[in-house]
Amino acid sequence: MRKIIFAIAVLLGIAVLSLMAASQLSGQDPLVETESTFTYINPALDLKETSTCTTTFFEEMQPVYGNCTFYLNSTSCLNASGSNTTCNQEQSAYDYKCQTGTSTVTKNSTICTPNKEFILEFKNETTTILRKRIDYSDWGPCVTDIQDYCLIVTCVSLYDGAHNGQFTDCRGGKTCQRFEICDDSIRTAYKNSLEEFVENDPTFYYKKLQIEEEGP
Repeated sequence: MRKIIFAIAVLLGIAVLSLMAASQLSGQDPLVETESTFTYINPALDLKETSTCTTTFFEEMQPVYGNCTFYLNSTSCLNASGSNTTCNQEQSAYDYKCQTGTSTVTKNSTICTPNKEFILEFKNETTTILRKRIDYSDWGPCVTDIQDYCLIVTCVSLYDGAHNGQFTDCRGGKTCQRFEICDDSIRTAYKNSLEEFVENDPTFYYKKLQIEEEGP
């Protein structure tokens, strides 16, 4: 039993070392980039959302296929003067596809993670003149909607309303905050024990989300 366990441990060690070697063969550091998506709200406002994308590189062994030939030797006899007499040997060749070797192929895998921020880009006809940012990474999940050319951002507390880290609704005493962002105004409302969002909710005790100005 000890010999079997030792053999398994050795095989696992070889497999881990092989995987480590394979991941390092390419010698490339992970590539980290920021990807942005834009949503048109109205002629004076765009919504920008960003994600951090990490691309890792690895090498993988793949089979190489080519043509192989199978030779079949056979003997035929006329038996003219007895069994197995007047015989002739023949060889037939058959071509088929087969694995002829292996090759190393560099591959990559990309994982993108949302940065949990909204960037509001206020603009004139041709230029962005002001940027404002809502960072909700430590607050809770948020959803967006567009109503009458205004952006509605609704967030629910991670600890008092979110379900498994996801936004569901703002009913039943959940702690929520909402921004109504139009081209020239921003209205903030809160909700906890009340039925509707209001500008001043005395039952709202959670830290308030802020909109930070970032300049043009």
